[in-house]
Amino acid sequence: MSRPAASDEALAAWAARGEMAAFETLYERHAPWIRAWAAHTLGADSADDVLQEVFVRVWRAAPQFDPARGQFMSWLAAITRHYVARELSRRGGEHQALAAASVEAAIVEPAPASDEVVSRHERQHVVLEALRRLPADQRHVVVLAYFAGMSQSQMAAHLGIPLGTVKKRVRLATRKLRLAVEENGMEGPTLRVVTDR
Repeated sequence: MSRPAASDEALAAWAARGEMAAFETLYERHAPWIRAWAAHTLGADSADDVLQEVFVRVWRAAPQFDPARGQFMSWLAAITRHYVARELSRRGGEHQALAAASVEAAIVEPAPASDEVVSRHERQHVVLEALRRLPADQRHVVVLAYFAGMSQSQMAAHLGIPLGTVKKRVRLATRKLRLAVEENGMEGPTLRVVTDR
């Protein structure tokens, strides 16, 4: 199988063995959405720095990727989300809120996607469509948690609502997203939210 036609998981295995061509193919496939995520959350002037930092982490951690535990795309998204959330936290709550608003606007106003992208990332397309169909209050807490890295107590303070209301919205949104994905014959998404005991 040629490198350009290989699956992400095969490329990750080759990259873990130090094959630069495989790593470069992964970069070419995934750099656009990571750059877009970074631009939406941290600003266009930070996007290239974020992209570089994420792929440095991918190169170093490639041997730790285990396809038996999930898809490469999910693993890469987790690395990206962790880095972006750390940067947002460092910049403060106001920046987190602005970032979440920017991401939510991008979700609500979908950019056109090619058939190739949709077929390659069908699960991500299904999740995005499910996000768009969520009631605004439920979609908002998902974006604050997943893209802006806010804990439940931070969301409650930011939104000016009780912590119990935040927990209920997160629970309802997570259930709806999982059902939407499972209805398409896929495994439901895992939304990890920092809980407050």
